[in-house]
Amino acid sequence: MSDTIDTDDIDDKADDILGDVDVDNELGKEMAKDARRVSKGTLSREEFEERYAEDVAQEFNTDLTGGNGDPMPGTPSVMDSTSRRSVLKAAGAAAAGAAAVSAGVTSSSAAAQSEDDGESVQRGMVLDTETCIKCLSCVDACKEENHTPDGHFWMEVHRYQRDDEEYDGPTDCESLQRPCQHCDDAPCIEVCPNNSRFKTENGRTVCDYDTCLGCKYCEVACPYHVNSFVGTDVPEYLDGPFDGQRRDDEDRWLAGTPPEGSCSKCTFCIHREWDEEQRGTTACEDICPVNAIHFGDLNDPESAPNQYLEDYDESDTFKARSDVSDPNVIYIGDDPTDAEVEPVPGPTTHEDLDLEEAEPTGH
Repeated sequence: MSDTIDTDDIDDKADDILGDVDVDNELGKEMAKDARRVSKGTLSREEFEERYAEDVAQEFNTDLTGGNGDPMPGTPSVMDSTSRRSVLKAAGAAAAGAAAVSAGVTSSSAAAQSEDDGESVQRGMVLDTETCIKCLSCVDACKEENHTPDGHFWMEVHRYQRDDEEYDGPTDCESLQRPCQHCDDAPCIEVCPNNSRFKTENGRTVCDYDTCLGCKYCEVACPYHVNSFVGTDVPEYLDGPFDGQRRDDEDRWLAGTPPEGSCSKCTFCIHREWDEEQRGTTACEDICPVNAIHFGDLNDPESAPNQYLEDYDESDTFKARSDVSDPNVIYIGDDPTDAEVEPVPGPTTHEDLDLEEAEPTGH
């Protein structure tokens, strides 16, 4: 199998992304590149662990071999609830006095939120870029639902113009809605030094905030750069508490406003999965005024996204950066990578909706 994984964005962005955390930048870059190779099958997980386990143990005092990325389990037990803080503070200082992190793997009991026991569920989306009116309602609804910090957007709508098309002014443009892609064999899972990233049994890629080190290696490895680091100097959070359930059946903190010092991203509204009335829905899909967002089980031919795809040929669709990952978001429209593009403000801006601008290194 040819090893032609695109890693140029890692070299371009890594130093900026890692600039405000005290971690080994070069280790993060190399692990991120190889995490993508693991995701695409050109490097085995065993080779990855053999290559980096010693460096990870020295840098973070954690065991890289503690998880396997499989649907729950896949995250280590933690002996100390403050381990994220103590481990990160110990980085670069020989880990003196750092909290020990167990490499054990938890059991999966009833934590899986699949609608039918024993059947494979893969939550995903179909996003219609041709129907999208760039109103940013999905961006606003996601922020209100999940109460993310100021400057952090788990859903974004990129607006741009292609060099092979003509447009009537700066508000006439294309769009690309950008949630987390919840990839199969996600690079962010492979790269995580503490195995805090894992797949749920319904296909979501999630982060256990209790064990997240905040090292930002996930953001470097992610081909879509959807992760946001919650620093200690972020502006005040939005008013009002998060109303949903934060923890799963195994008491892992997976939903809601992320804590300081963690890396967060779109969860496909995982807290709704634990609510019988809202299960199988997301805030962005609910709010979209033109029916451009379709969420459901991609393995079910009768699901909303698959039914929507019935009206389109495969040539009408694309997956973003599928050369470096295996996303579970399908787009309808023209792939922006087929042309040179220029970002534009679009017909609706963050300012129009009284939304703060995204942090420059957040996405």
